[in-house]
Amino acid sequence: MTSRNGRIPWRGVPLAVLWFAVIALEILCIARFRIAESDIWFHLRNASQSLTDRTFLHSDLYTFTSAGAPLLNHEWLAEMPYFAAFQYGGLSGLLAVYLVLLWAIFGGVYYLALRRGATCADGALVTMAGVALGCYSFGPRMLHFGWLCLVVVLIVLERFERTGAGLWILPPLFALWINLHGSWTFGLVVIGLFMVSGLLSGRWGSVESVRWSPLQLRKLLVTVCACGIALLINPYGYKLAWYPFDLLFHQQANITNVTEWQSVDFHTAWGKMALLTIFSVLAAVLFTKKPWKLVEIALICFALVTSLTHVRFLMFAAIILVPIVASRLQLFSGHDTKPDRPFLSVSVVAAIIAALFWIYPSRAELEDDVDTQFPRAALRFMQREHISGRLFHYYDFGGFIEWNAPERKTFADGRTDIFVYNGVFDDYLKIARIKMPLELLDKYKIDLILFPLDHQLCYLLEHSPGWRTIYRDNVVKLYERVR
Repeated sequence: MTSRNGRIPWRGVPLAVLWFAVIALEILCIARFRIAESDIWFHLRNASQSLTDRTFLHSDLYTFTSAGAPLLNHEWLAEMPYFAAFQYGGLSGLLAVYLVLLWAIFGGVYYLALRRGATCADGALVTMAGVALGCYSFGPRMLHFGWLCLVVVLIVLERFERTGAGLWILPPLFALWINLHGSWTFGLVVIGLFMVSGLLSGRWGSVESVRWSPLQLRKLLVTVCACGIALLINPYGYKLAWYPFDLLFHQQANITNVTEWQSVDFHTAWGKMALLTIFSVLAAVLFTKKPWKLVEIALICFALVTSLTHVRFLMFAAIILVPIVASRLQLFSGHDTKPDRPFLSVSVVAAIIAALFWIYPSRAELEDDVDTQFPRAALRFMQREHISGRLFHYYDFGGFIEWNAPERKTFADGRTDIFVYNGVFDDYLKIARIKMPLELLDKYKIDLILFPLDHQLCYLLEHSPGWRTIYRDNVVKLYERVR
């Protein structure tokens, strides 16, 4: 519609944009407190090492327990943006990269909710609940590149269902995805559920399914085959494609003992959010009159099983469930995308943008957050006093030491697979859990021990005549063997 002078009337900021600005603000408010991710440090070291040597990593270079052990740097491509951002902006750069990733992920989820018929307000509120559900995995993590690829898959499949086109994007996406993160397996499962659900036709109560046409089915089969071939486009060949299955079948010590691989604890905040999510899905089932697609039921079941079994997949559940649940809510009526008060909408968006800049932490604030969880001061003490020897340290400190004190070999780090294979991870657990501490410390000829305050190992060392404290601060204690 145009005005009499031929100009298009100004309508202000679209409601979808206004609501997404609120989502973006929520993400920043949570993300700013999650910069101290333990694995980011060895990822930075990997990227630096690869660029320095101009080759892909194939063996361990950082530890004295597993030196030379073969490894697959299965997230090599995802490490590069974080390394470039850190080189340019330090911790502020890391925060910027992972914020952009989170905004893109949940922006795509919000877009899908709107595409499936949710109002701007309903879609935004459910997306914000999804942010709270998935925030367990916040931090500068390679996993977010994988979830962004998953969102693209969902958008492509939604478009294919409407138009029968667009699947050509998926093979090159999987060629990129396998070099970013091992979560590409979730993408294949989602495509598989999408394809298999269309092999049936009928209605069973409130659940319905429409059979694919022969042309649609042929396109899907060709795409799946092409995606499988695309997975081989990586520097490690078939071994990288096999890695997620190796993790599942041969790294039980990793899955059993690393916290993020544990089942959801409903006593925690994330557990309560997961429980709320389950109730929301049940409410949608009971009170909605809109028919359910068979593929939606399959995706909901898959998302709930994986996320409740392993807490690290709560964000995956949010990505899958938000568009499905939001399209069935009717908390706010109407689908108008234009605000009634354009000047007010612009003012609100401007205020949110100003809040984003105001909340965004300074580099000094981010450094303080890191220093409250990692032994920066202890490393400086060791460097200043020229303290050498084999160091046994808290597991989460490994990558931080490798990045900030590359001259010192570590015991282990977050690349858990190589330490599971050779038994080092089991030995670490036996020492840290006081099962065979002194015997194993002797086995590895440990000279120094660096652990957080009040850890049970510290109590043992405090009462052992073979060890003495040479440094302590508000984060850690450093022990030296008595000769």
